[in-house]
Amino acid sequence: EQKALLIAITLAHAALVAARMGQAPVLLLDEIAAHLDASRRAALFSRLAMIGAQVWMTGTDDGLFADVGAGTTRVHLAGPADAAITA
Repeated sequence: EQKALLIAITLAHAALVAARMGQAPVLLLDEIAAHLDASRRAALFSRLAMIGAQVWMTGTDDGLFADVGAGTTRVHLAGPADAAITA
């Protein structure tokens, strides 16, 4: 629950910045999905889509991003020869 609260504060700050500056900030969210259960991840992905910001999320478990939605680009890094970009 502490992680969920911290994420909510971060997203509220991003919305405030967007309102004051007239454009959404770039969000860098490291291992964000690993700290949330499935329902909170779904809510996070939905909220991020509504913000309209460019969002970079990292994670070591691809399965946690299965529900991230359309319109995303995934970059998979498996090793020097195995890197792939999918849309």
